[in-house]
Amino acid sequence: MDSDDDKKTPTSVTRLVRAVAWTPNWLRWDEGADHELTWGLAVLFGVAGAFSVANLYYTNPILNILADEFGVSNERAALIPSVTQAGYAGGLLFIIPLGDILRRRYLVLGILLLDAAVWLGCTLTTSFSSFLALSFLVGLFTVTPQLMFPLTVQYAPPRHKATMTSLVMSGVVLGILIARLLSGIVTQYTSWRAVFWLSLGLQGLIFTLLFFSLKDYPIARPGTSYPGILFKIIKFPFQSPCLAQSSLIAFLVMGTFTSFWTTLTFQLADVFGLSPLAIGLFALAGISPVFLNTVVSRLITARMHTHGTMLIGISMTLTAVLLGTFVGTFSLAGPIVWALVGDLGVNTTIVANRMAIAHVDPTAHNAVNSVYMIFTFAGQLFGTAVGNALYARGGWTWSGGLNIAQLGAAVVVLAVRGPHETGWVGWRGGWDLRTPEHGEDDADGIVDEDGHGSVERDEEQAKGEKATAT
Repeated sequence: MDSDDDKKTPTSVTRLVRAVAWTPNWLRWDEGADHELTWGLAVLFGVAGAFSVANLYYTNPILNILADEFGVSNERAALIPSVTQAGYAGGLLFIIPLGDILRRRYLVLGILLLDAAVWLGCTLTTSFSSFLALSFLVGLFTVTPQLMFPLTVQYAPPRHKATMTSLVMSGVVLGILIARLLSGIVTQYTSWRAVFWLSLGLQGLIFTLLFFSLKDYPIARPGTSYPGILFKIIKFPFQSPCLAQSSLIAFLVMGTFTSFWTTLTFQLADVFGLSPLAIGLFALAGISPVFLNTVVSRLITARMHTHGTMLIGISMTLTAVLLGTFVGTFSLAGPIVWALVGDLGVNTTIVANRMAIAHVDPTAHNAVNSVYMIFTFAGQLFGTAVGNALYARGGWTWSGGLNIAQLGAAVVVLAVRGPHETGWVGWRGGWDLRTPEHGEDDADGIVDEDGHGSVERDEEQAKGEKATAT
């Protein structure tokens, strides 16, 4: 006679979990195989990043339409992007570190599935309160791109690491651009729900492509607890001079970036009298990084020290800011130059930053990325809030002055610690910027709780890959 357990049939949730957890034979981890990231997978990471990060920005151009749809004021509708960004901050802090202690294939696919389910709720709901709550969850689960960057840095061939990282970065930039253009245009001719249905279909496509392409990468830090990896996030900025320096530069550079793009709308509408459609199309001026990121990375970032690349990127941005601030008071040429050259400079700096922090801790790439992205996100909030406040008080030149000051501070932060310095301040090791670093930032002096340094961590990572191999 069959036991009660034998008679039980799997629930729908159990079947779904089993289906997501299934790994095709060609994607199962083989420690003896070649695991270098291919160009095809790097492109897929970029595409996945594009259509994931777009979820954060679809609502921005259509807040007035959402206000009418849900019968709320424009002020209430303006809470949507704020709540979404708050969820995103939560994802950076609490979800990304899981990439170091869980199998990343399951984590990525699980997050994509949860995000799609929440997005479906946003698409169907008729309640503003529900839409607002679901928007927070959308931001919380829209962290897939930040799981792609550590994978790219860890498994890309050394000779192509900078170019592949910039390729994924280009996908994120393209996603922000696509969201703003697609949302405005599709909503104008159909409805905002059509945009959400289209996005849901794209998320399904990304899930399918990754399901049949993403390898079952081993756990980076087997045996580490969730509280333990969160505690490392707190300690990292105080242990790693390289990470602290790169994070501060990211704060200042991204503060400049968001300050420009948030105040630009007012300048284009109030001073130059552009229509909402023309303002939306102006975002095309910022498309240069999508096409030039990989070229710059191949010709510059991969051939010189990251300090040199950051100096070039910040200098490009500062030149664009100076022209954009003072010419932009009377001519559209100013903002156009800012968008074309400044965006490229910002992205060049960000890619160089990611190369600089790539060797901080080989077994905790995601925790390192969480620290870096928290500083980046804080910079974006700072640039938006302070930039808008200064624009309201003194106009375009006041907000531009903030941007100039932030970039000047970034140069100072870059200058106080030389390219080969392993401590917090100084220029020991010389100032040669022509030679790319090869893991020298591992010498930041980070020591794990067990007293192991960077070499031991590399050995432990190799052991961890063997222990978790299927």
